[in-house]
Parts: sequence; structure tokens; C-alpha cells
Amino acid sequence: MLLQLQNITKGYGEPGTHSYRAVLKDLNFELAQGTKVAIVGPSGSGKTTLLNLIGALDQPESGRILFEGKEITGYSKTELATFRNKHLGFVFQLHHLMPQLSLWENVLLPLLPQGNKISKEQKDWAEYLIKKVGIWEQRYQKPSEMSGGECQRTAVIRALINKPKLILADEPTGALDEENATALTDLLKQLSDDEGVTLVTVTHSSVLAEQMDKKFTIRKGNLE
Repeated sequence: MLLQLQNITKGYGEPGTHSYRAVLKDLNFELAQGTKVAIVGPSGSGKTTLLNLIGALDQPESGRILFEGKEITGYSKTELATFRNKHLGFVFQLHHLMPQLSLWENVLLPLLPQGNKISKEQKDWAEYLIKKVGIWEQRYQKPSEMSGGECQRTAVIRALINKPKLILADEPTGALDEENATALTDLLKQLSDDEGVTLVTVTHSSVLAEQMDKKFTIRKGNLE
């Protein structure tokens, strides 16, 4: 099993006071390698909270998170940063590309924390991905010179550059028009299938959710 969440509880405010609000309650979740999963639910139901826990961007109040059988809850900030860079890729509703960098430079950016010179193999992988999604001709353009769809495709490539085992996408089509949203949905599905990457996406889009292998709904702090 790639990912396991065991008895996860997470809320906001001071526990035991009137301001405390439990968001996730004794939640359990398992994810096998190569699976594509959508998580849906109304605003405020805990979708992004859950994604942040899976992505090691936040810690649960109680419970355990295991990745490939190894518990990551309790990791130090440095260990969590290394874990995220090595194993995870993130795609957000807004592409969060660096405006001063070209498409090519944005794609290679996650490789820099490794501290080594970017290898020919890594550059070849970047070239393969950029060509695969059809934006090779734009590789020297900056985000302001590209369309929203092109920027989101760049963000997807950036998420894949370290060959992660798990991609986490938070409303990846939310800022796109219908045509670009459909194209990005097809791209995420294709890349997951072709590269064997596990995908968890939080979405309000029924079109995107129906393209995944499984769809979970957050209700009353748990997954159904």
C-alpha cells in the first residue's frame, strides 16, 4: 500500500473551547500505487485540509500517516521537506509559476534543492514531458506570455519532474475555461496511466471526478 491514513483527527481553534471546530474525525484512508482518486465535498468540508495532511504540509492532531509502510507523522521540518521533494508532486488551482522564469526554468526549479548539477538525464526527462503535453515551442516564454492552459500544463510537468510516486492536485481545473479544463483532465489521467503515478485530486468538477478510478465524498469529517 502506497499511503495509509489511520484514525486521523484534525480541527481548527483551541481543543476543548467553543472556538474549536473538528474538520476530520477518526478518518481512515488507503491508497494503492497507480490509483487515481477524486475527493469531493462542499466548501469547508475538509478537502484541502485532508490534502495538506497527505502532502505533509500539515500534521494531524491524532492518528498516523504511513507512506510505503513508513510513518511520516512526527518527521522534523527538514525531513518533511525532503520527503515532499522526493516523493510528492503538487498541482494547485493557480499555477504558482515564477513570473521571472521561463517555462523551461520553471519546470527544472524543483531539481535545485537536491544540490547537484542538473543532469542530462533530468533535462531529457523535462524535454520529454514538455513535448508530450504539446508546449515545447513555448519553452523559453515566461508565464505572462502563455495562456492559462499552457501555464497549468507547465505546472503539471513541474510536479512530475522529480518522478514522484504521488501527485496531489487541489482544484487543478478551477481557474480554467471548459475547453482547457477538459484538456487538463485528460492530461492528468494520461500521465498517471503512462508514468504509473498515483493521483489524488480535490475538485468541485464532476467531469474531473468521474474520470478517476474512485470518488470519495467527505461527510461529517470522514470519507465515503
